[in-house]
Amino acid sequence: MPHATPKRVVLCDDHEIVREAIKARMASVEGVDIVGEAETGEELVEEVKELEPDVCIVDVELPGKDGIDATKDVLKVRPESRVIIFTAHAQPDLLTLALRAGASGYVLKSAPSEDIARAIEVVADGGTFVGTELGQGAGEVEKLLELTPREREILELLAEGLRVKQIADRLSLSPATVHTHVRNAIARMEVDTRTEAVALAVRFSYLGAGGKV
Repeated sequence: MPHATPKRVVLCDDHEIVREAIKARMASVEGVDIVGEAETGEELVEEVKELEPDVCIVDVELPGKDGIDATKDVLKVRPESRVIIFTAHAQPDLLTLALRAGASGYVLKSAPSEDIARAIEVVADGGTFVGTELGQGAGEVEKLLELTPREREILELLAEGLRVKQIADRLSLSPATVHTHVRNAIARMEVDTRTEAVALAVRFSYLGAGGKV
C-alpha cells in the first residue's frame, strides 16, 4: 500500500530556537515535511507563494504584522493552505480572533508533539483542531463551528432582539422553520435554551463574523 504524500509545512516564528525546536519535534513524525521557514508575516506570504504548503504553523507575536493578520494574508494569496496558530497564550478570545481570521487550528507551544502532528493532519484534511489545553473554551468554540450559516443568522437576529415571527418575515421562512433551526442550534451547542445559545455565541464574538468565528 503506497504511503500518503507528506504534508508540506512552513513555520513562521521570529525566534530561530523555536523553529528549530519544532523541526526537532517533528523529525520523527511520519507524513510531515518542513519545507520552509519565515521570521515575519511578510516573509511567510512570500514562502507560501513560492512553496505552496499544505499547512503553515504561525506564531501570534511577530515583528510588524502579527500572526492574525499574517493568517489573513496567507489565505488571500493561497486559500488552499491551512493555518495553525502556535502560541503560548491559552486565551479563548485570541482563539476566536484566530478562527475569525481563517485559521483552522490553534495549538499551544506547551502541547506535546503528538498534538502538533495531529493538528497538521486534521487541518490538512479540511478539519479544525483546537488544543485541549484551552479547556472549556475550546469545546464551546468547537460547538459554535458546527452551526450552519442559517442557524448563525437566526441566532444573530435573536441577539438583536427580534422575535421568531419577525425573523421568519425577514428571512422569508415560516415560524415553524425558524423554531426548527433554533432547536437544532441548541442541540449542536448542547445548551438548554435559546437564551443560553445566544449568550454563548455572543460571548465568543461568533455572531456577525461573516461565516467564521
